[in-house]
Amino acid sequence: MELGPDSGVWGAVVALIGVFGAVYTGRRGPGGPKAEIPANAPAEVVEISGQLQVSPAIWQDMQGKINQLERKVDHLTDLMEQAVTRENKLRELLRAAMAVIRRANRRLAAQGQPEEPVPADLTPYG
Repeated sequence: MELGPDSGVWGAVVALIGVFGAVYTGRRGPGGPKAEIPANAPAEVVEISGQLQVSPAIWQDMQGKINQLERKVDHLTDLMEQAVTRENKLRELLRAAMAVIRRANRRLAAQGQPEEPVPADLTPYG
């Protein structure tokens, strides 16, 4: 897994941050005094003292959707963390393999034999 600027992983990270911000803002809500909506209010949007309010039925429905979205975001976050861990382990293995290749090339050079070429695409990881 590549973490370059064109890899798409950064786009996913930015999207996750946006979702976290939206959920945080939705839970925290706007500041200031809150007006209560009567329990028998119709299931529609009401404006009280300049603040947009919704009926309890709409709020519960949206809260359920937000909770479901939070679970999905948590799952995606876990998947991203696992992918980063896997990538780090693969990089460590690649570095260890490069060290083995270098040691083998030093031994070949000590015996007067030509070194084995290291593939160019592995060089940046060395």
